[in-house]
Amino acid sequence: MFEWIPGNAYSTVVTLYPNNFTLNNTAATYFNDVRWCCIGLDKKALKVAIKPIAKREIDLNLVPLDQLHKVSIGKGYARISNKLILDEIAALLHKECNGIKYNATFDEKERMLIIDLKESS
Repeated sequence: MFEWIPGNAYSTVVTLYPNNFTLNNTAATYFNDVRWCCIGLDKKALKVAIKPIAKREIDLNLVPLDQLHKVSIGKGYARISNKLILDEIAALLHKECNGIKYNATFDEKERMLIIDLKESS
């Protein structure tokens, strides 16, 4: 009898590199219609939040411009570059962010992708 192995084709994964966050295809779908985001860091809970920001929110000045980060959409992925934040995360984790993969969840109520830095995949 075969035992079916769970796949990861639909897993929401974010990979941390020294200069950027790379979101896999599933994670990137939450950013398909936006080109900007806000990034929050909860140092006590060791979590990162990435919140998609719609153009309308920017036009209505609902988000300070100095809090915006560019989302670059590729074929099957999205990338958010910010070396300063990744350096801060590396210092917090006491290890380099050099291709570390983390599972993420999308909080529908708060409309943000949550990365739990305590659980690398």
